[in-house]
Amino acid sequence: MSGFLLLLLPPALWVGWRMASRRTVLPCPSEIAWLVEMENPLARATRSEQVVAQLQLRSGEHAIDIGCGPGRVTIPMARAVGPQGQVIALDVQDGMLAKVAAKAEAEALRNIQPLRTDVREAAIPAGSLDAAVMVMALGEIPDGAGIFPSVFAMLRPGGRLLVAESVFDPHYVSRRRVRQQVTAAGFRELRCAGNAFGYSITFERP
Repeated sequence: MSGFLLLLLPPALWVGWRMASRRTVLPCPSEIAWLVEMENPLARATRSEQVVAQLQLRSGEHAIDIGCGPGRVTIPMARAVGPQGQVIALDVQDGMLAKVAAKAEAEALRNIQPLRTDVREAAIPAGSLDAAVMVMALGEIPDGAGIFPSVFAMLRPGGRLLVAESVFDPHYVSRRRVRQQVTAAGFRELRCAGNAFGYSITFERP
């Protein structure tokens, strides 16, 4: 019976989180970060290795993981840009950034900069980044559409922005809505990948 109850725990937490999120914007608490750590085999476009591949990160580049959570995508991004590059891990929860720092320490990665702030208030020089990602984070941000002008400003011309969403996320945002919000900030779409369970869209700052 105890094993059966353990099997029910993840979906029960997910349902509770989704119901609470419908009443107010509620980021995934760091205490249950393991819920967003899992690489979903169905929503392939949101898997960390697919995100890094779609973004086409190169050695030496500077990137930001917006709403990084426990670092599921941050860590492979840091590996991709190498010691000459840098990844800013941005989140509003100290607990999540602590998890990123622990993972970076375990892998001896020295190219991750934690940043606890709203992306609209981040002190990041204009045109200083090559790439930005938002993986299942947009729906957790109040007035999410308002962040894209800030992201546009921090990217250099030719910089890429990847937004990935999964229907399994309580804060799922549709392709149509993402395209509307991002292109309204001046980005142009480069490519889209995914299936019915999840997708990623890569945009470029002209």
